[in-house]
Amino acid sequence: MEEENKNPRKNWDFMIGIALVLFGSFRLYQRLQTESEWNYRVVLTVGLILYGGFLIYRHLKNKNTHED
Repeated sequence: MEEENKNPRKNWDFMIGIALVLFGSFRLYQRLQTESEWNYRVVLTVGLILYGGFLIYRHLKNKNTHED
């Protein structure tokens, strides 16, 4: 029963991860086109992209382990 309660949260984490990767990559591309220096905003954006990638990886890894 607890597995059923966690499933919507896992799906939301997956969607949030996709959004972070897509919007973060777009924002990083725009910022690096206008500015060539790396400041805290670029580092924060890269961190959010990596976190989004981690959420996607965790979702796909858990999905593959439950199919077995």
